[in-house]
Amino acid sequence: MKIDKKMKRWVFILIAALAIFLTADLCARERGVKFSGGTDLVSTYVWRGVRESGPAFQPSLTMSAGNFSATAWGSVDFDSAYKEMDLTLAYALGPVTLSVADLYWTGHADDRYFVFDSRSPHRIEVGASWVVSEKVPVTLSWYTVLFGATDVNHKGERAYASYFEAACPFTVKTVDMKAGVGMVPWNAAATYLTGNRGFCVQNVFLNAGKSWTIKGTDSMSVGVFTNLIWNPALDDVNFVGGISFRM
Repeated sequence: MKIDKKMKRWVFILIAALAIFLTADLCARERGVKFSGGTDLVSTYVWRGVRESGPAFQPSLTMSAGNFSATAWGSVDFDSAYKEMDLTLAYALGPVTLSVADLYWTGHADDRYFVFDSRSPHRIEVGASWVVSEKVPVTLSWYTVLFGATDVNHKGERAYASYFEAACPFTVKTVDMKAGVGMVPWNAAATYLTGNRGFCVQNVFLNAGKSWTIKGTDSMSVGVFTNLIWNPALDDVNFVGGISFRM
């Protein structure tokens, strides 16, 4: 299979980034590697304000060592019409977390996973998030797609689809809450379904959840959550409910 020059470049960048992360965190690794995982069951899968599927299972597995983490996350609906698989490398530098992710989901002209040429269904995305302070725990995040056959605007041109979000967690009695707003700064029609719009508000959300440790275990827990999500750009609203299991 022939791999185009642009894909080779991004594969090289990802390998180099992984090597840097691993080298920088070598001392932390000597202190031990930890694994964690879980599964969510959601009534609707909504990603950054966009409804992707109906009810879905969403498993996750994370390896962490010091400030470094590698996460596999997936989503599949009940009739397997929609499938997603994301791999993310992240490194925390104090209040700032840098990430590189491979986002794969179905619904393209060619959905084969191991296609890495100009038809590739993968999107390579870089991101950065910053927690302002402990007293003001607002998180500001920015994500940009660097590669992907379907990363195009309404004219079919490379979009470098980007998303900016501001979110703040808080607690009401014993319920964990989070409110935030997400925006698309320029046209990214294929990724965020924004048509011919430029800047738009894509995701306004209010989340609530609560979890309980399972008796007789040290780390296993079960939780319930609800997410109320408005998408002004698409004139859409979704009210999501879910159950989570963590280990």
